Amino acid sequence: MAAATLLVEAESFAEHGGWKLDTQFIQIMGSPYLLAHGLGRPVEDATTTVSVPREGAYRVFVRTKNWVGPWNAPGAPGRFQVLINGAPLPETFGTRFADWMWHPGGTVRLPAGSTRLALRDLTGFDGRCDAVL
Repeated sequence: MAAATLLVEAESFAEHGGWKLDTQFIQIMGSPYLLAHGLGRPVEDATTTVSVPREGAYRVFVRTKNWVGPWNAPGAPGRFQVLINGAPLPETFGTRFADWMWHPGGTVRLPAGSTRLALRDLTGFDGRCDAVL
């Protein structure tokens, strides 16, 4: 049986929390994304519920970027976590790529049915999330 694929566009999250819809890269990506800009204070989680078609192991990828990467600046001020059913993935996102890329997040085992997905800002300094696959 082929694995199921779930693509969740960040702008489609049911609750954006403190994350804001940003259209800055729409001409490059074809859609807006969510931006966590809290002036140095982490913003409220963005949350949604997704329907998992069948139980199984799912590889997770998050389309994001390290916004200071083009300047080789130290650190990654736009760090954030992805939580699945309240548990954060071990990977921290917004840390690796200077351009929009699919950041691998590991593998999770999901039951069929409703699954809660959340984006948790860690810094308040412009975390960016386009989608979770």
